[in-house]
Amino acid sequence: MSLISQDQYVCLEYRLHLESGEWIRGSAEAPEEMCFIAGVGEVLPGLERRLLGLRVNDQVEFIIPAEEAFGLPDPENVQVWSHKVFPPDVKPYPGMQVLPANLPFPAEYPGRVKEVMEDRVVLDLNHPLAGEDLYYEVKVLEVRPATPEELEPLKQCQSCREG
Repeated sequence: MSLISQDQYVCLEYRLHLESGEWIRGSAEAPEEMCFIAGVGEVLPGLERRLLGLRVNDQVEFIIPAEEAFGLPDPENVQVWSHKVFPPDVKPYPGMQVLPANLPFPAEYPGRVKEVMEDRVVLDLNHPLAGEDLYYEVKVLEVRPATPEELEPLKQCQSCREG
């Protein structure tokens, strides 16, 4: 029976919640499913480390601390922007999610409006889960060697990042 290790195709049933009890993936009633190739950077490194060595039907619960998940909130990612950066028909409000268009890199997730002042808007560009410990419940459904066809595009992608 295969163990989760480098280049293994893995399918899991899982639930993910925060300390507050808020469900991020799955729910108390139903898990979500996730499939990935181990060791090629498709999942959070802290998650993958905790899965290594597991086999089909193994069930585990663990916590990934914020530092290993999406990090702690970075004060430099809380920025004050002029209302002028918003289109005239957009009225920002606290909690509103925005995708800034003029970033020097593509946004992976929306920023969140923290505060609206008369002439400025405070945006939090930290990952939405920054500062949160992640509570996982996992059941391993499938582990098998990945096929060359499954590995090829991932290995190419990996060599691009390393180059």
